[in-house]
Amino acid sequence: MPSMCLATRRDKMPSMTTLVGIQGNDFVVLAADSQITDGDQRIISVETPKIVNTGKYLLGLTGDSRPGDILAYAWKPPLYRGEEPTRFMGSKVLPSISAAFKENNYEIDNKEMNFSFLIAFNTNLFSIGGDLSFNTSERGLFSAGSGGNYALGYLYSLPPKNYNKVITASVVAEEAVRIASLLDINTHPPIQVIAQTRI
Repeated sequence: MPSMCLATRRDKMPSMTTLVGIQGNDFVVLAADSQITDGDQRIISVETPKIVNTGKYLLGLTGDSRPGDILAYAWKPPLYRGEEPTRFMGSKVLPSISAAFKENNYEIDNKEMNFSFLIAFNTNLFSIGGDLSFNTSERGLFSAGSGGNYALGYLYSLPPKNYNKVITASVVAEEAVRIASLLDINTHPPIQVIAQTRI
């Protein structure tokens, strides 16, 4: 069973980025920065976005690039037909991700994994950790990465009415990442914002 995530997802090491997600009644908004940290090098790249659409799924990727690349370019996501979202996540989505990793020779080692994802389908948003555990959020606020706590703190400081529509949630998500970029050395604009709405 998934746990209820009230704060940023914490794995062994923080991912070098800031990623936030907001889940509304009929939308999901993801926002992320554009910095890639490679050792002591800062690379600002809009050509390698941290938020991608894969089929009808919206993915926010942080941490090690290899698992993110597999999900973005080699994963065949299962078709969602209206099943109970949490059960579908556990019984279909996670096994398909695990299978994609195996097919692309990526071995999961829980001691060494340094990645986390936000994944949305049909405006249902989940957080996935490096051990492929997953969480939901009772308030619909998510974050990941080294600047995630700063961004999440800003989101929690606002009344929910400030992000209960897709337009205002997009503005708030972008501002959360911008604030994180002022405080976290591994976060830098430009900021990518993508919304998923229910069809």
